[in-house]
Amino acid sequence: MSIERNQQVQEYLNHVCSHIKWVEVHEQVKQELLSHIEDRVAEYSAEGISEQEAIELAINRMGDSVVLGKQLHKAHKPPTNWKLLSIVAILAGMGLCTLYSVEMQGLLTKKLSVSIFTNSVIYVFFGLAVLLGITYFDYRKLKNFGWQLFSGTMFIWLMLLMSPMLGSTTNVKPYLNLGFINIDYIGATPFLLTVALASIFFNKDWSKPNWFVSTIFLLIVPNIFYFMSPSFTGVIIYTAVFLILLSLAGVSKKQLTAIAILPMGFSIFSLVQEPYLLDRLLTFMNPYHNPLGSGYIYIQSIEAIRSAGLWGQGFTFSGNLPEFHTDLIFSYIVYTFGWVAGAVVIILAVALTAIMIDLVKRVKDKFGRLLVTGLTSILGLHFLWNILMAVGLAPISGISLPFFSYGGTQTVINMAIIGLVLSVYRRKNVLVNPIKIRKTNEEEQLLL
Repeated sequence: MSIERNQQVQEYLNHVCSHIKWVEVHEQVKQELLSHIEDRVAEYSAEGISEQEAIELAINRMGDSVVLGKQLHKAHKPPTNWKLLSIVAILAGMGLCTLYSVEMQGLLTKKLSVSIFTNSVIYVFFGLAVLLGITYFDYRKLKNFGWQLFSGTMFIWLMLLMSPMLGSTTNVKPYLNLGFINIDYIGATPFLLTVALASIFFNKDWSKPNWFVSTIFLLIVPNIFYFMSPSFTGVIIYTAVFLILLSLAGVSKKQLTAIAILPMGFSIFSLVQEPYLLDRLLTFMNPYHNPLGSGYIYIQSIEAIRSAGLWGQGFTFSGNLPEFHTDLIFSYIVYTFGWVAGAVVIILAVALTAIMIDLVKRVKDKFGRLLVTGLTSILGLHFLWNILMAVGLAPISGISLPFFSYGGTQTVINMAIIGLVLSVYRRKNVLVNPIKIRKTNEEEQLLL
């Protein structure tokens, strides 16, 4: 009779686990305890003791189930990354204070009929609810739904582009209209596609001959949709995340280089075919060539930062910088609160990204590593591009500054990213498949 199926053993294991509140680790704990019991039963059996008596002795040696259960409950409490949460709280608080200062000065009274501060408070609290919900959600349930998520994301995107009834257009960008709310669906796609790619690459068999075709499909199709949207920055962010995940998934450098050439060629072709993209690139390279036209926004952003001084100019902002509450909010922060405030934002952004990168090294599950890597790349690229954009070192485009820029969709998406990262962190020490691992160990021992 198998020791694992022994009624006395099962009762002992169940009683121990009844004192461990985190149900997700029950199977892992049972397999660990069962392994110890089997080792001790083997020792007693070698001394000529009957199996049933050996089981009883082994269980007694394990200790009281109540005491052991309480000890294991303390040992298996799901960890919370308080450093990550603290930085997010500080960034969100600073973001709300920044938008409050914008509203207090009445800088957007003529442009917007809504209270950006009130709306932002609602977005942040709703985002926090999403963060908590996703944190307690087991991210591993997404492991086998990559293609479904990818297909669903692309289908809604296609319908949005083809049917004006589904959405509205703001600054050329299509929004998904749900009646009571407009969603920046294009802005949400990098998050959705990253989760999908993490699952697809985790389950992908790179030894199959058709892997190259399916991989190119996953890269090219969303990029075509980004160009149709149009969102050239979406192309860059998605492609960067795609290549980062691909390198982590186990593709060789030669294969990665071969795949990377395609989006580069595609981008060059698009620059030639779309005059407005080429014009934006030339303006970025020399904004003073047309200081009152396309170069105006670059010059105003750079001048706002240059004239800020160490502690800023206070609430004297004239509002002559377009999109200072969204894409160029970093310029507003530095102008109003000074270079010191800008440095604090950069330090917090670097700290947040560093913590998330460090988490990748701690996760045992490959899917979890892919997921955190992709999500970290999204936030990191947003921080980097937005700040470089403000100081004139990157082309100005629709890239928000996470936790600062005004916008409901991006606020919720940023919180969802943190929630999913925390979900992975909570389960970083949980074995992927304890039963499979235990069987593998037993087979290795038999071979020895």
